[in-house]
Amino acid sequence: MRLLTISFLVLGSVTASYAQQLYVVVGAFAQESNAQKFTGYVRSLRFSAQYELNTAKNYYYVYVLKTTERADAIAEAKLLQEQSEFKDAWVFTGRLGIEAEAVTEAVAEQPNKYEIHKPSIDEEVIELVSGNERPPLVPKEPQVEAPAPLAEAPPKVKGQLVRFVVTRLDHTPMPGTLHVVDFTRGRTLATYKSDEYIDLPRPTKGNNPMSVVCGIFGYKEELRFLDYDNLASVDGAIQDSNGAWVIPFMLERLKKGDVSVMYNVAFYKDAVVMLPQAQQELDELINLMKGNPNYKIKIHGHCNGANSRRIIALGPTKNYFNINGSDERKGTAKELSKLRAEAVRSYLEDNGIQTNRTQIYAWGAASMLVSENSPSAKLNDRIEIEILEY
Repeated sequence: MRLLTISFLVLGSVTASYAQQLYVVVGAFAQESNAQKFTGYVRSLRFSAQYELNTAKNYYYVYVLKTTERADAIAEAKLLQEQSEFKDAWVFTGRLGIEAEAVTEAVAEQPNKYEIHKPSIDEEVIELVSGNERPPLVPKEPQVEAPAPLAEAPPKVKGQLVRFVVTRLDHTPMPGTLHVVDFTRGRTLATYKSDEYIDLPRPTKGNNPMSVVCGIFGYKEELRFLDYDNLASVDGAIQDSNGAWVIPFMLERLKKGDVSVMYNVAFYKDAVVMLPQAQQELDELINLMKGNPNYKIKIHGHCNGANSRRIIALGPTKNYFNINGSDERKGTAKELSKLRAEAVRSYLEDNGIQTNRTQIYAWGAASMLVSENSPSAKLNDRIEIEILEY
């Protein structure tokens, strides 16, 4: 069981005239604007969050509980540690904001009297002892990136007012893109940004429930079906103060053996050359691998149909996203899928990913998602990424 990191500032007789307050703190920020954003995020998780300045350390503390009862503060901190994303919740004892000024002045008269004692392996609470010159603990800036403030909700809504929220499994917010997909025709009907107010139009009869996909490379995509006329039935959906339905998407990081489809990596017909929009997702893969140097992947190439064909291949200039300057050759479906996987691998290498971190595999038409003549046949022309090591 993880040890708690809970700090108590013992001011003794110098603060006798001030009833001591205990704050259960979930974040500390040097910039007030960051404290404001983080407070809004914590409130979005249904905590009663506020922030105030610790005048002694010049940090803004974001807290979810203010009490005079030590047992209540410890219990709340433990609960947060064990059952929420705030694993580093801690307890500050003293005064924040304007009320702290008189206390701070009193403590300043005895600056070396109080210090933090590092806990032994069996301790759950960090206590303060006197007689040492080590400075008080200053909590580090949390690594959680708070979302930007929301834009105002539209004054008039023709459809359903919706806000999509994308987080990791630990509820850390992430920017993401949501796709409303028509799987019958194999196409995207609309694309929306996360954490923005959306006037969601009514779908056509054949597309309700709506299929909404969120995929961020490096994470398993999540598909949710939304009954447009009954958004309250969507698991986890709540209405915010503006009446918008907040629809959560929680993404899990890919692990060894997982395979992710690069849906935005699309190709010209019978070509190795990729459509221009493929570059953004490839660059996301590059950033993922640069940020995680232990990642090794296998690039799986696929194509639609098993017949031999004229293949539009990369020319000597290796123009990955423009058909100008390409070469043509006759080849099999297996060869086309191999060339596609090799093109992705080559693009990664050109952008700093070592060759020994990638493998390729050519499927040809052996693993098509739909039939060759389906309206959705373009789904068969795809690249998949398998995580070999991470």
